Amino acid sequence: MFLVDTLLILAMLFFLFLPITDRRTVRMRLCMLCALLAVFSVSVTRTHVASVQLAGIASIP
Repeated sequence: MFLVDTLLILAMLFFLFLPITDRRTVRMRLCMLCALLAVFSVSVTRTHVASVQLAGIASIP
């Protein structure tokens, strides 16, 4: 899952540093950044986290 998150971050950085030439480029850039950010946020919130055991007490998800 970290590979997917890394690729999403790299794609967002690509569109962030894309040169602005006209209004269509700005709209495309904003739409792609918002779409990639939405996919990234879903990916981060759905990532499975292992159970934590602290001082001999296991948390149950």
